[in-house]
Amino acid sequence: MNDNTFLVRQHVILRSFNPNDALLFCPGENDPDVRETLFLAFPANVDQIRDRIVAQINSGNALLLTIADKTTDKAIGQTAFFRIDSVSRSAIFYIALLDKSKWSQGLGTEATQLMVEYGFNTLNLHRIQLHVFIDNRAAIHIYEKIGFKKEGVLREAMYHHGKYCDFLVMGCLKSEWTQTVI
Repeated sequence: MNDNTFLVRQHVILRSFNPNDALLFCPGENDPDVRETLFLAFPANVDQIRDRIVAQINSGNALLLTIADKTTDKAIGQTAFFRIDSVSRSAIFYIALLDKSKWSQGLGTEATQLMVEYGFNTLNLHRIQLHVFIDNRAAIHIYEKIGFKKEGVLREAMYHHGKYCDFLVMGCLKSEWTQTVI
């Protein structure tokens, strides 16, 4: 583990962003399979990715962390709470596994669990919500196992492959959440 380690679980580390992480994120953000899950319409170079992440961190209402493989400490993705609202005690959750060789290994589930636990237990959030492409059944299944519930549909919210696509809004309330480790 490196000095920036923030949260740890069995297979993943969540740590503060290191500008060099952008070097590892760039191939993923430009990979067609990864971009497909993130609805990224434009390619990005390392400097653009680094600048975007730094701007998000400096926004003052976001917590953005690098997801690293615990065995190698290699950056494999990012996760965040955006629009952290200290009055309503809510935030919007985001996760992206940018190294597709790490997909389907439970690492995204672990990172999501860590963030939800941190959000409810440390940030004292009352509500965490997320948006997910309605056809991303694997992600929806993971979110439901963790305790998120379907709350509504953002109809035709994104333009993708020549058509408009729906997104689910999912939410988890602290009072409904259980700390079950999957």
